[in-house]
Amino acid sequence: GGSGHGHGHGGAKKDSRHDTRVNSFAIAREGEILPKKLGLWMQSLGQLPPDKGTIFRIKAILAVKGHPFKHVFHAVMDVSDEDDAGPWEEGEKKVSKIVFIGKSMDEPFLRQGFEDIFEK
Repeated sequence: GGSGHGHGHGGAKKDSRHDTRVNSFAIAREGEILPKKLGLWMQSLGQLPPDKGTIFRIKAILAVKGHPFKHVFHAVMDVSDEDDAGPWEEGEKKVSKIVFIGKSMDEPFLRQGFEDIFEK
């Protein structure tokens, strides 16, 4: 069950017709990501079918299961860079955040993909 409570940012109207402008959206989710699923998902993002839009950049800080550090992921077109940031602090909520920058992106599809890599 996805709890969809969107926070309105200055009442921007969501327009579902394909927009050629560059846009971005962020997803944040608490929980731990399964590393195997993460790898497969990132691969699939690199081979996104044209009808799902074009992703120019991805920036993420991820909580990966079995990994004590914040996993920082950067992708620009076909160059990706992964790194560890500081450790998750004791008692810190493991919230993974990902930002997509691109155009005509299929937001529901990308959100669903992100949800799917978390440990259920």
